[in-house]
Amino acid sequence: MMEEKYYVTKQGFKKIEQDYKALLEFKKKKITGDEIPSSWHSEEVNPEYLSFQEDMSLLEARLAEYEIILKNTEIIVSPPKAQRNEVYLGAKVLVEVDGEKDEFIIVGSMEANPTAGMISNESPVGKTLMGRVKGETVVVHSSVKVAYKILKISY
Repeated sequence: MMEEKYYVTKQGFKKIEQDYKALLEFKKKKITGDEIPSSWHSEEVNPEYLSFQEDMSLLEARLAEYEIILKNTEIIVSPPKAQRNEVYLGAKVLVEVDGEKDEFIIVGSMEANPTAGMISNESPVGKTLMGRVKGETVVVHSSVKVAYKILKISY
């Protein structure tokens, strides 16, 4: 089974590492602190202990997810100078849409945040722009057809 590749910027990779380390630290505090309830209370299972076990299971699952992501991450780098006239991951693209100018960066799906001007290479717009060049007009098919004219590409 081939695992998915996660494309992220250097900053995105650092954030993932920080989040992973913070979760590890949180887990360490949880299991070494006074928060572990005893497993038995009278003759019945302690509900606090069951809740603690469930929390730990969720934490372990999230840590495992981070480990897979970290193992399969590829940091986005600028393409060779000869290819910088095309849209690739990491490109900052200035486009014209219906007479309005819009600018965004093409990133992997993990970092996509359209309100911050970061769109995924897997989104309809990102997918359509990949490999295209300055001056080209492309039509994005989503719920409606929209024409995007590429005005500038930079890395």
